[in-house]
Amino acid sequence: MKRSHTVRLLLMGAAPIVLTACESEEPVSLYKDVTECVASAKLTQDQCEAAFTHAKSEHERVAPRYTSQKDCEADFGAAGCQTINHGAGMQYIPLLAAYAIGYYAGRPNYYQSQPLYYSNTGWSGGGGGYLNSGGQQISRTTGDSRVSRSAMEAPTRAVTMSRSGFGSSASARGSWGGGGGKSSGS
Repeated sequence: MKRSHTVRLLLMGAAPIVLTACESEEPVSLYKDVTECVASAKLTQDQCEAAFTHAKSEHERVAPRYTSQKDCEADFGAAGCQTINHGAGMQYIPLLAAYAIGYYAGRPNYYQSQPLYYSNTGWSGGGGGYLNSGGQQISRTTGDSRVSRSAMEAPTRAVTMSRSGFGSSASARGSWGGGGGKSSGS
């Protein structure tokens, strides 16, 4: 292969990495429940409830799915999964652990919420943290953080996992993401 073709292929392969690195970050707030959201005094009770209701309704639609409870619990801990049946047989999804509210710059009072899942796998330095349905790391703790804009994009569908680990190089059917958030805690 000619050197110009090799260079072009290398540049094309590096483009997604460069674009991800340049992606802007957005402020996000993570809450375990409506009470924690209201206590932050950033949103009204009605807004906190609406955001939680939206995240909860999205939870079953977009949560990663496992065909085995053992595989689900390997990623989300013992008693960290629930059983669902959507006509395709029994599947296991992680429990809704928190929800994220993303605020959009230049659009006051506009926010989007999404479900989050707590996992002890895939975090550098050990410990665990909150992941979105695509496996992107959002934060180790609830509270305020900054994440890539893509980490707060509305998920389009659930991912069916086969064993390798949520948030790592798992085999999945559907859209799948890698680490994209920044931890605000340690």
